[in-house]
Formats: sequence, structure tokens, C-alpha cells
Amino acid sequence: MQKLQLGLALSLVIAAGAACYTGPAVDGAAPAREVAAVEPEPDASAGAGLPCEIATLLEQKCTSCHGAPLSGGALNRLLDAADLAAKSMTDPSRSNAEVSVERMRDATKPMPPDQPLSAAEIGVFETWVKAGMPAGSCTPVNAAGTPSVCTSGKTWTRGNRGSRDMHPGGACIDCHSRDEGPRYAFAGTVYPTAHEPDDCYGSNGSSVSMQVEITDARGQTYRAAVGAAGNFGSQTRFTAPYTARVIVGTKVREMKTPQTNGDCNTCHTERGNEKAAGRIIAP
Repeated sequence: MQKLQLGLALSLVIAAGAACYTGPAVDGAAPAREVAAVEPEPDASAGAGLPCEIATLLEQKCTSCHGAPLSGGALNRLLDAADLAAKSMTDPSRSNAEVSVERMRDATKPMPPDQPLSAAEIGVFETWVKAGMPAGSCTPVNAAGTPSVCTSGKTWTRGNRGSRDMHPGGACIDCHSRDEGPRYAFAGTVYPTAHEPDDCYGSNGSSVSMQVEITDARGQTYRAAVGAAGNFGSQTRFTAPYTARVIVGTKVREMKTPQTNGDCNTCHTERGNEKAAGRIIAP
């Protein structure tokens, strides 16, 4: 249970792959050669100095134009903290970040132009800007070098027998949509560490009154208790996108980047998927 201003682009261009040209045959000419497309090297500064949720938002919504090189008529880069703190070319009295907030909220010419950001996404960015753009980092976890471990030492072994503790770590909503079981709106598993295998029991939320809380696009808040195997789930429908946090007493671990998929374990897998570094971790 995936980090914006003049000329912001809607979609993130990460695509590459092999491309080839096979031209028409010409008398006396050598056959056309296959030419592999070269994927550009990623900018090493991308995301530098930014909290993970801001870096992710920029990467997903902005840097296809506001990257290196600039494209789509963009006048400035929005890759890292220095770019956002720099003076705006259109209004030197303000930073690129401040002007970006204004453009996101522009009702007539919003950025990105094709699909404006949601209120939740704008809120995440604007809150950070108003707080003085505090520094952060989004260093990816070295998944290949971090071994998986079942911290609890306990594994689910009872197959598909109905239980709230069944198959911790699995994609609950996907499984329940194919088999019998509650139809959850959001569900997942909380673990004590980032890399734990499927069916390994997660954090015992029952012993510490752990809860997962989501706030949807309407500002409505919903909570689900975490069980003995770390599983949580709610059948109450909500309006996407949403943000989420895990709560244990006064301790909180937040995921501020807005999400649309309530099947949390599809991203929070053993090794991580769709930019998630791994499992949902208890605070």
C-alpha cells in the first residue's frame, strides 16, 4: 500500500527500447541496417534535495517538459531543489516553486495543460512550498543488496481458508475479486521491515492498536485496524486519489504522494513495485 510550473507536462516519458528502420530496397544499395535506439542517460541531479513525495510528483507530472533537455516550450528545469528555489524567469520576485503553485491552480491555463493535477496533488506540493521547501531525500533502497527476512518467524500455511490473517503480503483486492471474500476498497499488510516475503506475518497491529488511515480527494478520513498478521482492510468506498499513513499511538508514518489504487500490496511487494521501495513499514 507510486515526487510544476510553466509548460508542465502531463505524462512522464521514460520509454525507450529498440527501434529500427528498414527502408525500401534500392538497386545497388546495401540492405538497410537495424539501428538500436539509445536511451538517454538519466540526469544525476534529478530529485536532489527533495522529499520523496515531491520528487515523485515532479517526475510523474513535470519533468517530461521541465527536464534536461527542456521540451514542450518549458523555460526552466524542475528537476531538483535548486531548480525550484531559483528565481522565476516570468516573475523574478518569486521562485519557480511559488509560480508553479499559481500555475497549477490557474483555472483557465492550468499546468499540466492536458490533465490538471488533483486537489490532493496540488495540496502536497503547496504545503511543502509554504513550509519553506524543507530539504529531503528520495534515495532508492538497494533492493538487490538487501536480503529479505521474515522478521516474525511465522508464516501463513492454511491455504485459502477464510481468515483475516490469511496470505499477508498478497494483493488482497486482486485475489478477492477472483475468489470468495470481502470486496475491499483498500487493503494491505504492514511489516516491521521493507523486504519480507509473501505469507510472512507482518507487524502484530492488534497488540499495539495499530491503524491505517487514508484521506480521500474529498478530505474524508477512513481508518482500518491492523490485525495480528499485519493485514488491514476496509470495504468503505472512497474517492481517489488518497494519501495514507500508519498510526501507532503518537507515532505516524505517512505516504504523502497521492495514490489511486487501494490494493496496497500490488506496489508494496517484497522487493517493491511502481516506485515503492518495498513493504508498508510500521512507524
